[in-house]
Amino acid sequence: MSKSYNYSHFTIKPYNRWYREFLKHLPLGSRAPDFTCIDTDGRKVSLAKFRRESFVVLEFGCMTCAPAVTQSTTYKSSLSSMIPKFASREVQFLMVYTRETHPGERIKRHEKFEEKLEHAKLFKELEKVQLRLLVDSLDGKIHRKYGMLPNMIYIVNKEGRIVYKASWTDAKEIESVLENLLLWEREGFTPMDSIAVVEKYHFIYDRDVEEHRRIYQRAGSTAVEDLRKEVDLPI
Repeated sequence: MSKSYNYSHFTIKPYNRWYREFLKHLPLGSRAPDFTCIDTDGRKVSLAKFRRESFVVLEFGCMTCAPAVTQSTTYKSSLSSMIPKFASREVQFLMVYTRETHPGERIKRHEKFEEKLEHAKLFKELEKVQLRLLVDSLDGKIHRKYGMLPNMIYIVNKEGRIVYKASWTDAKEIESVLENLLLWEREGFTPMDSIAVVEKYHFIYDRDVEEHRRIYQRAGSTAVEDLRKEVDLPI
């Protein structure tokens, strides 16, 4: 199981299927699957712990997925940059470290949990990640529960239900969604208000070629070659 999950070479075909499946997976209003794991400091973390206390922003990613890195930490409008703004407003920012999306000869696929933990620690150090970084099991138990995509994101409310999901993280939109959720909680719901469910194709402008090249190349030349062959990115 862990070898098939932690592949050696990136291919796009299974991701196309996982994107299609994501549309129906864990619909809005459903209970967010609970999980327990450790963070990079070795502390035990359970999603249920935050119920009734905090909204939870739950991002997935790794250090060989450029969008996960840029949206979580390196861009000016990143999830890490929001933490001070929402620190006293009952919002928890968590990131689940997944398999390496683009493994290469330098940053290889995980073969032991200890390797995955070390990669997560290195990611936190290199990119100065401010989100609490959780480490999934070697075979991706949490990742599988939530949809298998490399940079998906969820917001879970205080009742433990999913109130936002996206197949790709856009930090700017997350900030807007959180403001709306906190306004709703602070002001309460009146007959003048409306609750809307929104589905949309969302364009995310992310064209910093040099930043993407930096992230992909640290995994190694084979990771870059696999990506160019499958996606034809200008890196």
